[in-house]
Amino acid sequence: MMFKPSTVLYAVLGLATFGNAAAVPAEDTTAAAPLEKRVWLSNFDMQALCRQQVHNAASAIRKGDKCQDWRCIYNNVEYHANMALYCSNKHGTQAYAACGGGTVWDWQCHDRN
Repeated sequence: MMFKPSTVLYAVLGLATFGNAAAVPAEDTTAAAPLEKRVWLSNFDMQALCRQQVHNAASAIRKGDKCQDWRCIYNNVEYHANMALYCSNKHGTQAYAACGGGTVWDWQCHDRN
């Protein structure tokens, strides 16, 4: 029995498309739901964050390159930078902070509404 090339091609494409369906994990819709509703509000102004949370004369400093490496300094004392508080103060209680890229420069405020 001889197959047409188009029949073989369709069979291969069908297996490639549907053959591994069981091997691909189903999408977790509970984890994806908040991201579907995420609305970008603003980037961060770290100097404004430090002035808001510590003192008008406080400055933002980086202790490294990862998301959590921001600190506020005032009178030679380091303070934690509260990213969630910054977003909620700037945009309201529904706003939240996210550091999507993993570096100190990737902080943004988002809203789920």
